[in-house]
Amino acid sequence: MTRPPTAAPTGGDTDTRPSSCPVTGAGAAAELPTFPFAAGPTVEPPPEYPALHALPRPGRVRLRNGREALVVTRWADVRLVLSDRRFSRSAYTSGPLFARSADSLPLITTDAPVHTRRRATVAPPFTAHQVGRLRPMVVELARRQLAEYVAGGRPADVVGRFTVPFTLRVMCRIMAVPEEDMPRFGPWVDVLMSIDKFPAEQVERCQREMQEYFAALVDTVRDRLDRGEEVTGLIARMLTPTREDRRLSRTEAVVLSAGMLMAGYETTSNVLAAVLHQILRRPELVGRILADPAEADPIIEETLRYVCANGSGGVPHVALTDVTLSDGSVVAAGEVVVPVPDAANRDPLVFDRPDQLDPDRVDNPHIAFGYGAHHCLGAELARLELRVGVTTLLTELPGLRIAVDEADLRWRVDMYVRGLWELPLTWDDPDG
Repeated sequence: MTRPPTAAPTGGDTDTRPSSCPVTGAGAAAELPTFPFAAGPTVEPPPEYPALHALPRPGRVRLRNGREALVVTRWADVRLVLSDRRFSRSAYTSGPLFARSADSLPLITTDAPVHTRRRATVAPPFTAHQVGRLRPMVVELARRQLAEYVAGGRPADVVGRFTVPFTLRVMCRIMAVPEEDMPRFGPWVDVLMSIDKFPAEQVERCQREMQEYFAALVDTVRDRLDRGEEVTGLIARMLTPTREDRRLSRTEAVVLSAGMLMAGYETTSNVLAAVLHQILRRPELVGRILADPAEADPIIEETLRYVCANGSGGVPHVALTDVTLSDGSVVAAGEVVVPVPDAANRDPLVFDRPDQLDPDRVDNPHIAFGYGAHHCLGAELARLELRVGVTTLLTELPGLRIAVDEADLRWRVDMYVRGLWELPLTWDDPDG
């Protein structure tokens, strides 16, 4: 039976309680529930999330690396932790809550001004305006992938044969990564984005091999630039900043390149599969999109809120000073705090009927893409890929439907991005 989290004491006394049990001051610290919480075979929230919402103050947990932390689940408090500079990501030195090391996450685990400089160098192609110019390319790649998907016959796994190669091709095109190298990335990424699934030696080997690949690619691009050649793509942009104060070191360019490719396709491909799964389970949503493809936008936004896709729960922060939360409780300086966006997206104080997927919500301020300075850099690109992917499949494949029983689906329960390993679909013969 799952042990519910326990509310943390208020005030600044959190650093002075006996180390044996930070909750009660007695007993074994091992009694604290472990975070991230165990994921069930769906993208529903763990039962601990609503239990945390019911507590008068943030819950106290033990992270899988052994450190204690507060978990913040209220929408207002999650936004506060994600956006307020009194909370630091770089001050948390115990590593992320999944396999990759902190030094392989140059945007996720850093604060201003380092984070600001790195992000400013790679951000321009991902503005709403620039992403809008990418639409023809994204549509072209979706149609190309659809042709390959259909050619393989029915039923067909939409994850392995559409969502992954489609989103990976988009990122390869944006970054000017050779498309013929696509098969190399999956084995690396599956290991690096896992949670307690692979031995440390395998994680280290995959991280080393992926960084060696991108080091060679960065060096090739730099050599071409030095010879005066015109080179396109995100890696070339990293190496030729418009401002000297945004210049990246070789190491930064290598690590950012690997991270951008990984985040740019692995997250979106799994969320696209999860969105398709939710839509195809609800024929009325399929009908709305077929009648008006513009209906895909609110349906996708609501599904982003509804689906709990973050297997690590959240990114640990450290309070740099005492901070008061919305409930009046005080996070003491030095306290580790984990904001949980998936739980915030089910906060009943903000979302009416939070556990119901309702595409007609008038106001939907979800934070599936994060918030503040670390708001997902590729959010607009992801939205475009989700919209194009969903509408292409539904409009081109009549009668598209899930080809297996729900009980037969395999869920990614030990990965940074939760979702489905496979989603077999079938469709009707277009000739009737």
